[in-house]
Amino acid sequence: MIFKKCKTDNFINNMNKISALLISISFFLFPIFNNLIIAQTSYPTPPLNKDRLFYIQRSGNTNTIMYDANFIKEHKLDPDHPINTYWVIYDEGGKKKDLNFFQRKLAYGIDFKPLRKINEYEFTLVSYPKKKLYLHLDPNGIPYAVIEINGKKANLHKIFVKIDPSGIFSLSPKVKYVELFGFDPVTGSPVYEKIIISA
Repeated sequence: MIFKKCKTDNFINNMNKISALLISISFFLFPIFNNLIIAQTSYPTPPLNKDRLFYIQRSGNTNTIMYDANFIKEHKLDPDHPINTYWVIYDEGGKKKDLNFFQRKLAYGIDFKPLRKINEYEFTLVSYPKKKLYLHLDPNGIPYAVIEINGKKANLHKIFVKIDPSGIFSLSPKVKYVELFGFDPVTGSPVYEKIIISA
């Protein structure tokens, strides 16, 4: 089971500490994500991109963090920078914007390492390094990210994090829940997990 119950307290502490730091420099913490099963009409769907791995959206605003595979040539990932991470700022007409230093290092950036096979990488979000993801290419060279959802491997589509609106401007905002959305790699059926975060 992803984010096992026994790890909930550590997860909350990690999220809250990072949230406090980012808010103090005018940024909210960990992204919050769009809803796949019950459409959230207030959140835009990012345009299709053949290099897209997944994206993150957050409560509070619709600006979205994108995670795209980075190729140096056809079917060849950049070994020094296999994933591009950037904002789509819907508040400014959907323009792209680079993550700043604090966002890369404390919240939305990634750490990665190559696996034995060419074009395969293990990576984590810097805000939660315990949860591993895997970057692969399918036989047609299309990239995808794998993560555990409900204890089973799934192709990740997006993540949504809901922050308690009563504390969103506090130094320690509370995360109400995290949602993971993906697809079964065999059947293609949607898979979903909602993790309720206790206070």
